[in-house]
Amino acid sequence: MMTAPTHSPSAALLATIERSRKRIWALCYRMTGSRTEADDLSQEALARAIEREGDLADHSALEGWLFRIATTICIDHQRRNRRTRTITELVDPLDLPDLPPGETPVSDPEGAAILREDVRFAVMVALQHLSRRQRTAILLHDVCDRSLAEAAAVLNCAPNAVKALLHRGRAALARARFHTDVDPVADRDVVERLARAIEARSVEGVTALLAEDVWGVVDGGDVARVASKPTFGRRAVSRRWANANRRLPLVIGCEVRSLNGEPAVLITLPAMASAPFATVHAETRRGRIAALRIVRDPRKLAILSSAVH
Repeated sequence: MMTAPTHSPSAALLATIERSRKRIWALCYRMTGSRTEADDLSQEALARAIEREGDLADHSALEGWLFRIATTICIDHQRRNRRTRTITELVDPLDLPDLPPGETPVSDPEGAAILREDVRFAVMVALQHLSRRQRTAILLHDVCDRSLAEAAAVLNCAPNAVKALLHRGRAALARARFHTDVDPVADRDVVERLARAIEARSVEGVTALLAEDVWGVVDGGDVARVASKPTFGRRAVSRRWANANRRLPLVIGCEVRSLNGEPAVLITLPAMASAPFATVHAETRRGRIAALRIVRDPRKLAILSSAVH
């Protein structure tokens, strides 16, 4: 919660906060992969900026200063909460119902910042598996368009060291994704066909959409029983899907929704008035599915419950 400032913030700072609020939130979301943590950390960053405005000598660089504060707060938060993400641990799906998938809303530049490719589910997941320093360098320089010098100031290193972090981080990001030769935004027609096949309980229909080199992963948190490792190859992914299908005898419903700025499948259990059962995030390539990331962790899905139709 934002604490009351000990002094009145300047009009320039208030204007910069309002102009940058969504981008600061998006930075915190990218840094943590958690919607709740992004809410808390972005609020803390804005409160700290108001509290410390008197220490700022150059008010012409307010926006960059806000980004540095938010990034530092995220880094400190992650240092305090040291933990290793498992390979099956995904991120919170981001629901943007007011923004069309794959398009930049000209009237809302703040929303456009959140809709950039780096907030796509696959990229978000991969970012969380980088080191904190690599992730920070990529987000500040490649996403937030901060200079090497600004990123170096946050990371307490030389600009050349930031260059090295960027080089290693980009390579690590590609490895974490497994496939990068995919459509910039998931093919909506393929995702629609996937939703129909899932709802019809058609393993054959799902299998027909899979590329030969498809891979998949399921995040069940510590609640749902799921495979502890990714599955590689069309036959193996199809077999996993068939096994999951047999274990769920209830009628299911499927809806294609815009999650993380692209079409994804939201699975519900009509007989149960609760949060969604799962979200299915596909990466597509030439009319086939190259990757499937499935969220079954009820904590990550809870935020979507109010929007289920």
